Amino acid sequence: MISDLKKLDATTLLTLLKTKKISPKELAYTYLEHIEKTDQDIGAWEFINKKIIDKQLAKIEKLDPTSHPLWGLPIGIKDIYNTFDMPAQMGSPIWKNFTPGNDARVVHYLRRNGALILGKTATAEFAVHYQDKTKNPLDLTRSPGTSSSGSAAAIAANMAPVTFGSQTAGSIGRPASYCGIYGYKPTFGILPRIGALKTTDSLDTLGFFTKSANDLKLILDASRVHGQNYEYVHKYLDNYQEKKNNKFKVGIVRHPKWHLADNFAKKEFEKFVENIANPNFEIEDVANPHQLEQIHDIHATIYDKTLSYYFKEEYKKHTLISPVFYEIIERGNKITAEEYQTAIQIQAKMIIDMNEYFSKYDVLLTMTTAQEAPVGLTTTDTADSNLIWTYLGMPTVSMPLLKGKNGLPIGVLAIAKKYDDYKLLDIIKKIT
Repeated sequence: MISDLKKLDATTLLTLLKTKKISPKELAYTYLEHIEKTDQDIGAWEFINKKIIDKQLAKIEKLDPTSHPLWGLPIGIKDIYNTFDMPAQMGSPIWKNFTPGNDARVVHYLRRNGALILGKTATAEFAVHYQDKTKNPLDLTRSPGTSSSGSAAAIAANMAPVTFGSQTAGSIGRPASYCGIYGYKPTFGILPRIGALKTTDSLDTLGFFTKSANDLKLILDASRVHGQNYEYVHKYLDNYQEKKNNKFKVGIVRHPKWHLADNFAKKEFEKFVENIANPNFEIEDVANPHQLEQIHDIHATIYDKTLSYYFKEEYKKHTLISPVFYEIIERGNKITAEEYQTAIQIQAKMIIDMNEYFSKYDVLLTMTTAQEAPVGLTTTDTADSNLIWTYLGMPTVSMPLLKGKNGLPIGVLAIAKKYDDYKLLDIIKKIT
């Protein structure tokens, strides 16, 4: 009898599954029983159905484990991804019980690789800001972070080994930091967005949460696009070669919102930097280019205008959307098409310029959030750097390596150039 299956990472669970030490059904029901006992207090899940799980299990058990990398692995999916056999409700009463009838491309890839879709995790309204349902499993009085709140809480509460989320500003990094887990936002576009809620065309990025750094490459391989039709993916990911000399240049970033961070947390980060014990790391402070100062404002222009465009009909249903979302749409309605186009052009140029600026570093490190999880489920987050890297399309991983003044987790954020995802994942395994 293997104890505490629910606490194991995906890599370990897959070894147990493929060696037939546990069955897919045994594993799935371990999580289901735990969810039934604990989720009434946490609120991480929006939809779970045992009959649908049993139907999936019947198909999975007929598959060859050796040719299906995720054979029998339960995965939670943020409730903005289409699932053919489950609702996709986007955290809004307007879309309650909506059934899309198809799978998002990423969900299709996961099923094709043998994964079990355990259920849909709770999200903030339209994956934006407002959520008042999900609590942080580490302290039920605190926020789990938005908008991938349910996905992060499910991992932290041992309700799933892997969950998928999305990030348009900081919706993977922040929940990972607050809940003390790994949160990975890949390079923009390498996880296909077909069949997932669209909020902002040039910012929306799909990603996922895990219990360990060991799981990240495994899940990326099963969920990303492959092949020559994706030119940059094929060049930099399909044909990736691990660095042989094992010498890495690490840049320490104190970003434009650094002054807002909690002083205790900043001191803990500085101690972490001093104690990085890998002799193959050459560590250097990064001088922030002046362009970084503009990004929060340009991001807001793009974000607000695009939301006002895509959510015209929802905006009309004033009583069924939160005041926060209503205010964003109102701001967006005041932004002209010309202002939006200018912001998009600035973003496109800055992506190229900043990728070149940071090219001297193999990885950048900073704090993921300004502090521990704030008290209150709807408390506004203190600004951090997450949306900078989202705006620039750069891959990030939040690692649960720091503690705040109350003993709760704060993530260290590792950042790499676009399409250097595999290098990033290699380096964080050396850091952790």
